[in-house]
Order: sequence, then C-alpha cells, then structure tokens
Amino acid sequence: MSSTRRASKGSPFRQERFASAPEFERGLMANLVAKRCAILDRTEDRQLIWFLQLLSHQNGGIKNLAAELLRKYPDRIATSSMQKFGIKSNKVYSAAQVRAVRAEMGSGSFPLKGEVQEANDLDALHLLSGDCERQKAVEAALRHEAQSFPLSYAASVFLSECKAAADSGLETHLMAICLDPALPVSDGAPWYFPTLISALREFQAEWIGARQPQVVTSVGDTLCSALEYAGTRRKMVVADGAARIGKSFAAKTWCNLNPGSARYMECPASNDDFSFFRELALSLGVSVNLKSKAQELRSRVEEVLRAGDLTLVIDEAHYLWPQSHFRNTTPGRINWIMTALVNHGVGVALVTTPQFFRSLSAIERVTCWTSDQFKGRIGRYVALPVVLSRDELEELAAVLLPAADSNSIRAAARYAESSGKYLGALEAITDVAKYFCESDGREKVEFKDVEQAIRESVTPSDEALKAALASATEVKRRRVSKVVSAPPQPDFERGATPLPTDGFRARDTAPPRQVKPEMLPG
Repeated sequence: MSSTRRASKGSPFRQERFASAPEFERGLMANLVAKRCAILDRTEDRQLIWFLQLLSHQNGGIKNLAAELLRKYPDRIATSSMQKFGIKSNKVYSAAQVRAVRAEMGSGSFPLKGEVQEANDLDALHLLSGDCERQKAVEAALRHEAQSFPLSYAASVFLSECKAAADSGLETHLMAICLDPALPVSDGAPWYFPTLISALREFQAEWIGARQPQVVTSVGDTLCSALEYAGTRRKMVVADGAARIGKSFAAKTWCNLNPGSARYMECPASNDDFSFFRELALSLGVSVNLKSKAQELRSRVEEVLRAGDLTLVIDEAHYLWPQSHFRNTTPGRINWIMTALVNHGVGVALVTTPQFFRSLSAIERVTCWTSDQFKGRIGRYVALPVVLSRDELEELAAVLLPAADSNSIRAAARYAESSGKYLGALEAITDVAKYFCESDGREKVEFKDVEQAIRESVTPSDEALKAALASATEVKRRRVSKVVSAPPQPDFERGATPLPTDGFRARDTAPPRQVKPEMLPG
C-alpha cells in the first residue's frame, strides 16, 4: 500500500503536499516533557528542561539554540582531556595524550606509529575464508602501514573533529535531554561538549537577565508579587485592575523571568471549548492540529499542568465567563479551572479587569450556578493600583523614546496622564512621533515630533472616539439571548470601576427548625 503522507514524483502540484515538511514541525511536546520531568528530583533540573522546551517553540527552535551555543561557547567544544591539555592552535598532543583523547571520543581514528589497524571488510572476508597466504600478506601490509603513522597529532585536528560532531549532533542531543529518561542532567555528555549542562544553565541565566524590565511600576510590582504567590503556594490568585495600566505587560514579563516554571495565556473571547483548550495547548506547547478534539486537548493539557512544575497565568480572564447566556448554562471554563487544576494543586493566576466580578454576579442572577466554591478557592485577591504616578509615566515614556529630550518625555507623559486611554495614549504618541521622525529622514525623535503627534493625530483621534461614545444609542432589536459579560469600561473617562456590593456576600443561614408540640419532652 502506498504512503499517503508523501507525494509521488511527477504528481500534480497541491499546496498540502508541504504540510508534513520538517520545517513546519513545532517544538517539543509538553506532555512528553512532563513525563521526563516527573522522574527528576531537583527543581533546577526540571526548570532547565522546561526552559529548553519553551525555546523549542520559539523562532528557530532547538536548531537555533544549538547554533547559538556553538557561537557563544566555541572554547568548550572539546573533550575533557583536550580542555586539560590545551586547545591552542599550536598545541601538539603526545602519544599518551592522543590515546586519552581518542578514548573519550570513542573513535578509532588518529592512529599512532606502530598501531596496526584492522583490515577492511574485503580483507576480513578473505581471512574468514581461510586463505592463509592472503592473511599473511594483509598482516604484513598493515604492519608496514603502521610504521608510517605519526607519533603525535596537532590539537587542531581533534578540534575539527569535535566541531563537526557538534554541528551534526548537538541539536539531537538537546532534544534528548528533554525527553530521554536515561540521560542525567549533569555535565559529562556529549563527548564533544562535556560541560553542556553548565553552559545551558549560564545561557538560561543570561536569557532571563536580558528580559529584566527597564521600569518596574507599582502595578508591575504588585502583580508580580501575586503571581509569585500563585507559583510558590500553588494556589489560585485573582489580580484585578483597570484597563490600560500595564497588567498584560507585567504578566508577560514575569513569565519571561520564570521560563522554567510559568506559562502565559491570553484567554480567547469565545464560548466554545475547542478555542479555549487550543489556545491553552499552544501556550504550553501541546501538539495541536485542525482535527484535534477539545476533549483530547483538555486531557493533554491536564497531564502537563498536573505534573506540578508550571504555573498558568491567564490574561483577559474575564473571558472565562460565558459570553452569552441561555438559562441553566454554567461557566464551564471556571468549573474546569477549579476541579481540574486548583483541586490538584496547580498554581493559577487570573489577570483581569473589574468586568470579571460583574460577569460573576450576572451569572449568579440568571442561572442556577453559585459562586461559593469559586470564592473559596481564591487563595489571594489583589486589587492593582488604578493609576501610575507621574514619575512612572515619565520613566515609561523614556523607555519608549530612548533618544528623546526631557521636554518630549514630559509632554508625552502629561498627555497620557489626562487621557482616557492612559498607557494606550502613551504608546500612540511614541509610535506616531517615531513615524514623523522617520518620514523626515531623522533618527532621533525631537520635541516637534511629539508635539505634532499629540496635536495632529492622538488628540483628534481621542476627541472623535469620545464623541462617538457619547452619542452612541442602543439599537432596539428582539433579544434572543442575554449577554452576560459587561462592557470593559462604562465611560471613556478614566476611573476605577467599583466591585459589586454583593460580590462576597455572607452565606445565607438556614431558617430555625420548627418543633411540633408533641415532640417536646414531658
């Protein structure tokens, strides 16, 4: 039977023929990596494996990581003995040193003078046939050849052998570290890169260091503390804050600073299970295809998260609630998080706006679902700061406009402070100012660019949007279903949205028991 996975030569051109190309393959599957980590005792070893798994799903994957390691640590591509003897270009290894290096390489190459090599396959065939004359001739030829071998070798020839082995085998070995339960997470292998694990730990530390934020705002500091609690205590945390104050940026930054123990997910604004579990599977690195079933994805996701190594950070968590209501509908995503994750000790952080609790109250009003169990599973609730200080806004503006003068930075920060779009306005100003600067053929943003951006682009846009929101009227139509999720912000003007007064109401007590007269004693 012919294979349906490959197109025969000369067959008609079809786009899907290339769907199985290895270049399209995603990184390491998280459910397989979770099995590997399950047998590792040390936390730092598991975090290193999960870090490699994360890199495997980024641009270039493990292949890019292998190339970066070879570029960054070229002096470590040598056996342990070579590192001890020296690897300078003018270094020459003695016969004893050559034997030590060959033993580490497991190679029969680099013969020394007097060492008789084995005959090739054709000669071995003659020897097995019992041709004594041929046997003597071969032995004599091998002894003669052995006298022509050198007494020593230059270190450069061994370095070339190590480099060739690393080019062809390092990518595969990195994947094996993440999957093979027989491989120890320690130095010693592969033979051409014996300090690989140490190099990977250094690379991990530098990778994290390069992602340290230039500015840590009060919002970011408060949110990161809450996420740290969710990860270390394996509890569910709800971080609630107004829109456009930097919650998403802070959540992504914290996950980048914890690549071996956290994964970030943006909750899709949909009702179906497939889109939710597909987005979750993609964020974890679980295998996904168009024919995947929601139930299959859910099982794989649970297998990964219940391993206990990863904290799940869900941004835009107000979309966890049903986006439309039919009577007796229950919040399936919330129920799944409670029963499949929190009940099994998985750290979960929900980053949301006050819309989250308005939706909770609406669900309780129109369905039979009650929130008591959900509230009981909230290990920590954090109300994020509503606004940033003026100094923080100026620090953020300085990061977005690194070459701008103080007047430009101050102007951008002042406008963002007064705008309903807040940090969105700051981003718009810097983006338009850079556009004006580039259009004028300059590299450095000047005050006139910022002023022009505010006057000609950002302010007219904000005023037009404010007018559109003020004049909007409700369209009258026959209601088929009731929308549960409330709008993210009732007004364009900035302001904190209060939590519902009945958000954490006390439990209802049972009525007093009615006792019949005949039940009384005496």
